[in-house]
Amino acid sequence: MLPLPRMTQILLTIEGDCCGPMSIGTVAVIRAIEKHLGLSLATASSSVERCVFEGEQIALAAPSRRSAEALLAEFGRLPAAARIRASISD
Repeated sequence: MLPLPRMTQILLTIEGDCCGPMSIGTVAVIRAIEKHLGLSLATASSSVERCVFEGEQIALAAPSRRSAEALLAEFGRLPAAARIRASISD
């Protein structure tokens, strides 16, 4: 039996910039995760909320290394880029 290939993962933490019960700049992060990882709005949103409001580091499965690299590149262009820590693990 052949070993299963390892899935590419993105390790993500986001420093919150909270204004009341909301965090500024997270909509673009959520949309980028949806776009590059193919996650639903609900899943992308809950993942970002865990990072911002609970201070968690989360692991997101990427369909390929190329999609993970594209997501990290997009993170770097966002207004919230300085508050996003993301790396690829595979």
